Amino acid sequence: MPNTKMPTVVKMKAHLKSKNSSWCFKKKTKNLYFDNPLGYVFQNKKGTTLVFRGKKTFFKNMNLFEVKKKKLKKFFLVGYLSYEFDMAKISTDYQAIFNIYSDTGTKLKKPKKNFIQKSYLEKTTTDTKFIKSVETMKKLISRGDIYQINLTREFTFNSHKNSYELFLDYFKCQPVEYGSYIEFHDHTILSGSMELFLQKYKKKIITKPIKGTSKNSIADLNNLKTDTKEKAENLMIVDLMRNDLSTVCKPGSVAVDSLFKIKKYSTLTQLESTISGNLRDNVSLYEIFKNTMPPGSVTGTPKKKAEEIISKVEKHKRGPYCGAVGYIDPKDNFCFSVGIRLSKINNQRKSFYTGAGIVWDSKPKKENLETHLKAKAFQNTLSNL
Repeated sequence: MPNTKMPTVVKMKAHLKSKNSSWCFKKKTKNLYFDNPLGYVFQNKKGTTLVFRGKKTFFKNMNLFEVKKKKLKKFFLVGYLSYEFDMAKISTDYQAIFNIYSDTGTKLKKPKKNFIQKSYLEKTTTDTKFIKSVETMKKLISRGDIYQINLTREFTFNSHKNSYELFLDYFKCQPVEYGSYIEFHDHTILSGSMELFLQKYKKKIITKPIKGTSKNSIADLNNLKTDTKEKAENLMIVDLMRNDLSTVCKPGSVAVDSLFKIKKYSTLTQLESTISGNLRDNVSLYEIFKNTMPPGSVTGTPKKKAEEIISKVEKHKRGPYCGAVGYIDPKDNFCFSVGIRLSKINNQRKSFYTGAGIVWDSKPKKENLETHLKAKAFQNTLSNL
């Protein structure tokens, strides 16, 4: 069972940072700060544990959202639902974990800048093995088992930078809509995500899946705009997310608002689409996430079959990577990014993850190169570029 003792050396601060106020509902600010938590709450396969104001309580037959409704109505919850949320057969430290705050805070103190030697990402999966995995997925697609699947890989690194300094440098290297830095009692995550998983404000819910990737050259950008493979991949996930939202929204209210919007960043360009809907009356937070997790863009189609294959093929547990990272406010409005371009740091390991979407006409070597392209901004940060 994960250690639930509240350490005194970890302040458990959080910083949600955006280049264009994407984390916010009405108040337009590029930074949401959280500090001085009152405790934390987490869910695993045994149940839900609440550590609040020095008291620890275990709820065997209640999910995290039920505990929130019963005990934490007036508070902000900041954290993540893991990729494995509500997957009973898959063991992971946390299916979900959130810090508890009374309100948003003031600007966090920046760590002192020191001269830090360069660090590099090390592959835990060789390029050869990743390429073979892509080839295997293509065989399953040609056989009709699946139509699209997201394969991921893990890197490790040994940076001596303070983790918050690493996050700020990472965001500076590649500003994104959904940057996040969250310290928990036993680990820290930082993400440079540009993808909205779900945002709920009152009865309106929105998702903005990203699929389709290219380099930033004029030739690559022009190819992306007309690339049938990249657009088909995006369209498959749009259809999947439209179906997922339909399970929790009022009939006929789910709509595709935009397709294939070009989103350019410092190291790459991506295609984004937008789907929205109006939630059914009295639908619970648990129902919303049970019916939509894990995010469609990081699983595949059909979703359940893709999840099954991923659990067998990938050697690493994804955890917060490919999960949902964000916050819930006291009125049950929420905003969650897809936990991509993400690093998880604890006392034993520092990991970073990337992935690629595989379809019938994917080229294995190109998909492998895409995983390196997606790691470029983080590698530049480690190299002090």
